[in-house]
Amino acid sequence: MPTLDVWSNAASSRLRDLLSSALSCVLMKTDWSAGQGVYVCSPWISDFPLFDNRYGQFDALVPLARGAGRIRLADVLFTLASVTSVRIVSKETEATRQFLAGRNFAEGNVQVRMAGDDLHEKGLLTPEFYLEGSMNLTYSGVLLNQEKVSYHAGGDRPVVERIAAAYAELDRRWRQLAP
Repeated sequence: MPTLDVWSNAASSRLRDLLSSALSCVLMKTDWSAGQGVYVCSPWISDFPLFDNRYGQFDALVPLARGAGRIRLADVLFTLASVTSVRIVSKETEATRQFLAGRNFAEGNVQVRMAGDDLHEKGLLTPEFYLEGSMNLTYSGVLLNQEKVSYHAGGDRPVVERIAAAYAELDRRWRQLAP
């Protein structure tokens, strides 16, 4: 299935389940030699519980959160940054300021660049998938709000081209933003 459209609301955990499943697969990736890292693009970002780890099932994937009952987005980004580049594109919002203040992202090799107030794009891009849509990467965006996202994954030509185009655009935007 090359593209999956997901509509969500507070009564479902579909978005969190999709995010945690997709990111679990990326965390298991062993070959990052192609040089494509991870982009997080969201005007608002917060640190929310991403994995339910009550039984320790994600301890091996996110060792720095070993033993935690819930694994948060920041823990996943730090873990990914240990094997590939992680770039966050956001804007100066209270949620994003709190998210960035909660961790020393530079120490974890997570790069951050702030866009202007006109940033409205939302997406999560990895070599394995591209998730795009209306959802901000916040607790409310993933777990409460009514959102619609499209998840693109697989080796079909249209998906490969869409992921390549997303990398080209986010690489261009990254270069334009001041460090």
